This record gives sequence, structure tokens and C-alpha cells, in this order.
Amino acid sequence: MRNIVILISGGGSNMAAIVRAAEREQWARRLDARVAAVISNKADAAGLALAQAQGIATDVVAHQHHPNREAFDAALA
Repeated sequence: MRNIVILISGGGSNMAAIVRAAEREQWARRLDARVAAVISNKADAAGLALAQAQGIATDVVAHQHHPNREAFDAALA
């Protein structure tokens, strides 16, 4: 199974559209793919609650906790 991780920073409207498309178009069955996680750089991003309501794993990786972009990217990976 291919795992898709979506990055958000706010309300998650694009994430919600992707999740709906994955369900509607049966990505798990047809493409062997699923939305496995949603990660935000903001702990209060409303999209995290939307993802959790769908049973999707969530996490926060705050860019402020890293000294530079390279360190942030490494933590995100």
C-alpha cells in the first residue's frame, strides 16, 4: 500500500478534497494508495481535527523548533 502524507498549515480545505477524492475514487482498491497521515507546522491548524475525525493519523512539526530549513526538512522526513 502506498501511503500519502498531506502537509497543511490551516483549515485543510485541499486536504479534505484529497481525502474525499480518495474515498470517492476508491484509491485503496484501484491504486493501492491511502491518505495515511496529515502533518501541520501549526498545532492549532483546523485541518488536523478534520483529519482526526476521518481516522487519519496527525502530527505537528513546528518549523520554529528547528534552526534552519534543512533541519526542518529533515525532521519532516
